[in-house]
Amino acid sequence: MSIALLVVVGFALVAVGVGVTFMIASSVPQSMLQRAQDHGRFAGLAAEDQNGGSGKRVNAGRPHLGNQAINAI
Repeated sequence: MSIALLVVVGFALVAVGVGVTFMIASSVPQSMLQRAQDHGRFAGLAAEDQNGGSGKRVNAGRPHLGNQAINAI
């Protein structure tokens, strides 16, 4: 393949990706966009939330196992 063909194929793939992204973004309902605007990216991380608020460690329900060696023989 020539370099020019690779460049054209690369631009075509980027254009297809842009088009698909635009179509996905255009299909999002208005109510969901409004909710995202109201709550933002970090929705549910306010200080009064049940997990302790923003910046606090959340217990994942797994015990801390410490440093363990991996025996792969």
